[in-house]
Amino acid sequence: MTEQYVLSELKSNYNIPIAYWSNDAGQSKVDFLIQCKNEIMPIEVKAEENLQAKSLKVFVEKYHTKINIRTSMTNYRKEDWLVNIPLYSIGNIE
Repeated sequence: MTEQYVLSELKSNYNIPIAYWSNDAGQSKVDFLIQCKNEIMPIEVKAEENLQAKSLKVFVEKYHTKINIRTSMTNYRKEDWLVNIPLYSIGNIE
């Protein structure tokens, strides 16, 4: 349900294609991939305050993306390799 909410917010606020990623083994997945200017941004969706983003980390290590987003019930927080955006604010990621 949370992924549907995020998809709805992304589609209604941005006119961009949205993709999904999983690794060859199917053990890691990233909920959404979007392109902003010339950058690919992976978005990992967490329904609660679970802050583990193992699949996102696998993606980042493989593709070396610069902007990496996790959205969850926690407040805005910027770390060295990712930005956590509260679910209520995912429609404002510009």
